[in-house]
Amino acid sequence: MSERANKVLYIILSLLFAVAFWLYVDNEQGNTITNVYTNIPVEFIGETDTLPSRGLMLAHSGMVTVDLELRGPRSVITGLRRSELAVQVDLTNISAVGTYPLTYRLLTPDHVSPSSVVIESASVSRITVRIVEMFEKTVPVKVNVVGEVAENHIYMAEKLVAQPSVITISGREEDVDQIKYASIEVDITDASTTVNKELEYQLVGVNEEQVAAESLRVSDKRVEVTVPVYVTKTLPLTVDFSEAPGSTLENVDWEIELDSIEVAGEAASINAQEEISLGVIQLNSLLSDTEIEMDIPIPTGCINLSGAASTTVSVKFKNLEMRAFSVTNITAVGLRENQTFSRITNTVDVVVRGKAKDLELLLPENIHIVVDLSQYVYNGTYSVPATVSVYGFNSVGAVGSYSVACKISGGS
Repeated sequence: MSERANKVLYIILSLLFAVAFWLYVDNEQGNTITNVYTNIPVEFIGETDTLPSRGLMLAHSGMVTVDLELRGPRSVITGLRRSELAVQVDLTNISAVGTYPLTYRLLTPDHVSPSSVVIESASVSRITVRIVEMFEKTVPVKVNVVGEVAENHIYMAEKLVAQPSVITISGREEDVDQIKYASIEVDITDASTTVNKELEYQLVGVNEEQVAAESLRVSDKRVEVTVPVYVTKTLPLTVDFSEAPGSTLENVDWEIELDSIEVAGEAASINAQEEISLGVIQLNSLLSDTEIEMDIPIPTGCINLSGAASTTVSVKFKNLEMRAFSVTNITAVGLRENQTFSRITNTVDVVVRGKAKDLELLLPENIHIVVDLSQYVYNGTYSVPATVSVYGFNSVGAVGSYSVACKISGGS
């Protein structure tokens, strides 16, 4: 390397060593500067936990701040920002109402050692705090629903839910006493499904005025509100009929007094519903023209908007007549091995229904009564339901229900 290059390198290294030495002296040998930091926030240890657990609170409104003049090494002070600083006051030793002048300590960011920064002067040497008794009150949450839902939908006001439904507020007695309730507004304009939102609320005073919550503690900042919006639908009412000879729909006029109802429900519950079945009517159980009151079963998850819990089904037979026969043709089926059947009932009066021309030709011998004993395992005397069949006349059948008293004996 040439002599000229050596000389340049020597000059650069000398400059670097000089800067490093100057920085060392500036930091380690007392070369310090000062700077003023205004509006440094004051943090209170124990304000949100210790004091409330003792029924106390700190009486202040808004943020408490101090102004500080700080001294320290130039490299520290020039890089220190006000947003990185805080002042901390410890309230954990306070156990009674009163006014207390308290010392504070400066909090610095993690990269700055607290011992490297000194408070040269301050706007206040102590932070004076006033501790008062804390009062609590529970107020209801009121939800104001505004707007019109979409067409063919309905807002189910009685099913509205606010969680929590009450808010606990605490603070000075004069501040707590003025609160009447917490108010939330929900807009459901054109809503076609249930609205579920987590919302902030507004505290309302005894004179219906809005009240700021800065001086109050509240149990919850937000409330989850569920506003049910259901689909509405008109569902026809239907009824099923069980037919039998002499009791067929061909010879029946029937109608439902209330033939449809208006219901509402969540889309998942109601969209698949096309009708409501009232149930089954056994035509051969009806001895004459009649009116039957039937309950209206509302589909699961739906609400009956019409309000009717039942309706009447009228049934009228046409072009049919009835006639009674004394029948002795009684047999049993379903007996176990070695069991015997003996009748106690020897004659059953059977009413049949059919066309007049068929009833003129019908004889008692055409009517058979059968009792099924397959369910009767033990010997004994029983009254058993009976099935009545009419042979030779397809359009004639028995009406009503029948039973036969009998005795079962024998068997293994």
